[in-house]
Amino acid sequence: MIANKKLGAVIVAAGSGQRMNMGVNKPYIEIKGKKILEITLDTITSIEEIDKIILVIRKEDQKEIEEIIKKYKADIKFVYGRQTREESTLQGLLALSDSCDLVLTHDGVRPFASRKLFKKIIEEGLKYKAVISATKAKDTIKVLNSDMTVSKTPNRDFLYQVQTPQVYDRKVLIDLYKKYQNTAYKITDDSQLFELFSDIKVKVVEGEYTNIKITTAEDLIFAKAIMEDL
Repeated sequence: MIANKKLGAVIVAAGSGQRMNMGVNKPYIEIKGKKILEITLDTITSIEEIDKIILVIRKEDQKEIEEIIKKYKADIKFVYGRQTREESTLQGLLALSDSCDLVLTHDGVRPFASRKLFKKIIEEGLKYKAVISATKAKDTIKVLNSDMTVSKTPNRDFLYQVQTPQVYDRKVLIDLYKKYQNTAYKITDDSQLFELFSDIKVKVVEGEYTNIKITTAEDLIFAKAIMEDL
């Protein structure tokens, strides 16, 4: 709880790891002797403002997740994910109590988000109904046509790469998800719902370049290097 508001966390950990070609679902790949999801939970469970944690998992991972949960004193429950990340996130949101005012969403395979970043996001969540973390784009970005020719080059000064953690007003986010269902839109980030279905401004907090999302085998190289410095 923070400022008399209950804070829940929804951690999406339903990735299959097909692009890894390792025969292990992404959240359970080990880095330096620890599963990716365990590294994530080590940080999240240390944040006293979080009242409850919902893990969104694949059904076939239930036994493994039950063993992991035993290691923590925090209030952790799990629900099964769906076909897409947004559907899985909604399942996690609905699993939180109606008394929960704020929700922190995070990717289970972003294990290196710091306590400092989580704290900044949570604090801003008291001022705004939608808060995301993002890092300034380092590379020049090109917008392409369908035939792989360049359409334009947007100004890099205003381009940011979105990360999690993110914090939202839980009721508002659920309402926007309900509006999103049965539409033709395809979102890749929860904050897009605010752009599409509301006039609520989304606050951006400076993220961390080490807060990588582990998606491919190449990401594991960077992850091991980051672990060396922790």
